[in-house]
Amino acid sequence: MTDSNTVTNKKLAVPKIFGTSTARAKYNVPASAERQHLTCIDLFAGCGGLSLGLEQAGFTPVLFSELNISAAETYLANRIHEDIIPVGDVYQLSDANLKLLKIFWHQRGISDVDLVCGGPPCQGYSGIGHRRTFKLDKKDIPSNHLYQEMTRVIRCVKPRIFLFENVRGLLTARWSPDGEKGELFRDVLAEFKAIPGYTVRWQLVHAKDYGVPQNRPRVLLVGIRNDVIENTTQLSLMETHPEVDFPTAVRDGFLPAPTGTPPTMVELLGDLEDEDYLKKGKTETYPKEAQSAVQKELRTTRSGQILRKGAKVTEHEYSDHAPYIREKFAYMIANNGEIPEKFQTKKFAQRVFPRQWGAEGPNLTATSLPEDYVHYSQPRGPTVREWARIQTFPDWYQFCGPRTTGGRRRAGDPDAGIWDRDVPRYTQIGNAVPVQLARRVGEHLIAILNGSAHLKV
Repeated sequence: MTDSNTVTNKKLAVPKIFGTSTARAKYNVPASAERQHLTCIDLFAGCGGLSLGLEQAGFTPVLFSELNISAAETYLANRIHEDIIPVGDVYQLSDANLKLLKIFWHQRGISDVDLVCGGPPCQGYSGIGHRRTFKLDKKDIPSNHLYQEMTRVIRCVKPRIFLFENVRGLLTARWSPDGEKGELFRDVLAEFKAIPGYTVRWQLVHAKDYGVPQNRPRVLLVGIRNDVIENTTQLSLMETHPEVDFPTAVRDGFLPAPTGTPPTMVELLGDLEDEDYLKKGKTETYPKEAQSAVQKELRTTRSGQILRKGAKVTEHEYSDHAPYIREKFAYMIANNGEIPEKFQTKKFAQRVFPRQWGAEGPNLTATSLPEDYVHYSQPRGPTVREWARIQTFPDWYQFCGPRTTGGRRRAGDPDAGIWDRDVPRYTQIGNAVPVQLARRVGEHLIAILNGSAHLKV
């Protein structure tokens, strides 16, 4: 299946491959992972949030696919000295090309790809995507069938583990308005379970449970090759923690148990507050020293240096709000998020970032729409750098392409057969997997590969 964005019948260029130990060292990866040179393929990689977390855990990407030029440019810009094969369209990864790549990797000492991961585009069944209603049924949106391309790649590559991630809306989506609730996910799950030689578990997880400063529910589906399972201790986590009612994938050891406390928004963003932001338009150096642990971590360069006050900071440009918008935001900040009656519209209303989380923890989710949120102390929307921090990207991570764009250009127009969409920086970040979540999952998958995790099958 193809769409108007699909590029077919093109040769796949194969540059030299395999990241160096220097590239792995910059993430301070576990020695066991470095010794094994754990490899991964990231499909539908976006700007690289999932890849980055996996790299921090100890994986080395050997190939990624991403159709959007801006997102792919971001991915590559942050991995300049690493040998990673870039593929624009996943359809270029034909079975013949994949077989050639396997031979190529084998000749360079990679007998097995350790992980194939990916999150096929989810605009067709995302709750945010439904803000703009189109007449097409989900079965008629080409991107909604890309999970089948992922399973095809997995069948050909036969990685030791695969990881599929997507939005919560996938669980209840219908192929058509008169379809059955949840039928789309049942088809997705059946497709992955039908891959021979793997045992599959899935789970709806919340990023906040893994130390990420947002709620961010995600469907994670893990498949482990049966020979890997045979070399792993098959013991249920319920046997070691019987008092905890772990959900299925966590209970069975396919995903990590929740761990980590999410920082508050002040702990996350306080060092970026610039009192003179209105005069500047952008802040180009850190206005304060790093104070919290998370600020120090995100301000740490790839060489291990924590950036001090006055050091360069990027992507900290402010939206040019009209005076009445700033007035509205100031009122909201002072009145617990309440929107004055004169500013109320039928459009989706903004929310103020809370200074502290409630008893349930973070209640916001970074999306492609930063204009939905207001800074907790300054009457403005978040900057790209602040948006990236909410997704736990380190400050050294740079983003390419336009800063933002119009809603119609972000959504395309499926009714008219227009599938091209702008993916500006805010959208790239909003579409990404939180880096911290990816790292926690990656560390657990490495434990499985090392035989030190406990599985129930």
